[in-house]
Amino acid sequence: MKKLLLIILLLPIHWLAAQTKQLRFEDATYEPNIRSVQLYPLIGNAADPAKSLNPPVVQLNDNNSLWLEFDDLNPTYQQYHVKILHCGMDWKQSVLSELEFMPEYNDLIINDYQVSQNTKVPFYHYKIELPKVLISGNYLVVVWKDRRRDDIMLSRRFMVYENGVSSMATVRQAQNPAKYKTHQQIDLQVNYGSYNVMSPRDEFKIIIRQNYRWDKVVKNLKPFSVNNSTNQLDFRFFDDENVFLGTNEYRFFDSRSTYNRGLFIDKINRGKEDDMWVSPQRDRSETAYIESNDFDGMYVIDNREGSKAETEADYIFMTFGLKSQELNANEKVYVNGSFNDWRLDKLNEMAYDNNFGGYIATIQLKQGVYNYNFVLAKDGKPDEAAIEGNFAETQNTYEIFIYHKPVAARSEKLISYRVVDFNKRR
Repeated sequence: MKKLLLIILLLPIHWLAAQTKQLRFEDATYEPNIRSVQLYPLIGNAADPAKSLNPPVVQLNDNNSLWLEFDDLNPTYQQYHVKILHCGMDWKQSVLSELEFMPEYNDLIINDYQVSQNTKVPFYHYKIELPKVLISGNYLVVVWKDRRRDDIMLSRRFMVYENGVSSMATVRQAQNPAKYKTHQQIDLQVNYGSYNVMSPRDEFKIIIRQNYRWDKVVKNLKPFSVNNSTNQLDFRFFDDENVFLGTNEYRFFDSRSTYNRGLFIDKINRGKEDDMWVSPQRDRSETAYIESNDFDGMYVIDNREGSKAETEADYIFMTFGLKSQELNANEKVYVNGSFNDWRLDKLNEMAYDNNFGGYIATIQLKQGVYNYNFVLAKDGKPDEAAIEGNFAETQNTYEIFIYHKPVAARSEKLISYRVVDFNKRR
């Protein structure tokens, strides 16, 4: 029996073949009752609402733990299980067995749960501290209900890195004259020192991500030069491989109070369930750039009338409005942000309203401070700049991931992680 159990543990578990719900190896929510999913490393004060703004990236063997939190709008307790999957840099499940990356049994039950307090919309709040993994790389945490592994509730990506090599990066306005006012350029230098690598030009894999978004990624970068005497790679380009659209600062609203209007809240309607209207917005693509602080598209859960936002912040029907002429039939408008996993679908699609004179959408969101923007999709192709504009002065955050697959290894290691900000003001 013990020998059979060991064989089972040594085999990688691939879920895709036997599921009614298709597991996506990305940030995704699979049921409408699962809301406000947050995965973050706990750095500093656990009571600070801004803790969730930290991206789910931790150093191997670091003291900071990753925490997963979410709400279930079903009014009864559910038993939720958590599993961690190891992935390659392409976000496909690796061939590693669980014994190679997990220090303990890889089927955790969420035992930390609380019932909402003084809210009009009842919910259960679930929280779990994820176990520390044994090796660096990409991971996916998956939550399912009861013992039915096919009944998936959510999936979230996270990364664990080690300091195998060092890097230096600078961000500036693009050197291409045609893109100088609209794009930002990242120049990168990698120092691999005594790190064991045979062909650094080919073996190091670089990924650069803007504002913690997987839909804003540059990869497959090759170094411009290799200096074998100093063990240094220079990534400086002339064909715009390392260039990102500057976009614009995110719009925001403050829904922390249902008694007093927060910033960019136009109206509050208190009832059996509360409604709020975000101040009507307009197209910014033809206006000048205006400097403002934001959360890089993310949000913070908070409540001014309570002391514990995770259980006392209520769910509010937020109505967004964009003043505009009605567009063509092949054009759609969405309100978008990390609250929606940056996914354009029916939940955040806007509809034209003649009485309002523009597009509106109503989305139920937990109280807090939210960043968002508007996206125009023409023939299914999204374009943020069409409504928001595109400015090289915009404050943006960039993450640099460096992967390496050693000889005879079966998966990549994440050997360096760096964050660099452009035009940071806070």
